[in-house]
Amino acid sequence: MAFTPDIDLLSAAMDRIIPSIDGLSGVGSMGLAQEVIDRSQSDDRWKAALESILTALPSAKAFSALSGDDQDAALTTAETIDLQAFGYLVDVIYTVYYMQTQVHARLNWHGRSPQPDGNQMPPWDESVLANIRTREPFWKHV
Repeated sequence: MAFTPDIDLLSAAMDRIIPSIDGLSGVGSMGLAQEVIDRSQSDDRWKAALESILTALPSAKAFSALSGDDQDAALTTAETIDLQAFGYLVDVIYTVYYMQTQVHARLNWHGRSPQPDGNQMPPWDESVLANIRTREPFWKHV
């Protein structure tokens, strides 16, 4: 039987992993659980991690009924059961989170690729090669 991730449980867990801050919703409340699921399907390790962690947590209803501290304790228990899986899942969650334009805006980050319109490199300084040019070759021409 194929594993079907519980979006409600994943969303609630994601909100504990990256909670709301300064008016920016937690990652689960941003509606990104399906994106995490979709990305997890692209890599067998991530897919197994998602299943491992979600099956180690109580049901969505039970998890949501817990206090914040108890939700954190449930996540810590799931992490303890499968540390590597928890790390993989957190990696996917953070990847999806930091792709969001509202997160870029909060960080005051432009979100563009570094090149060709982003970071400017200083012109090449030939003087950095001055020392190496004084050395004898250490290779043999063939």
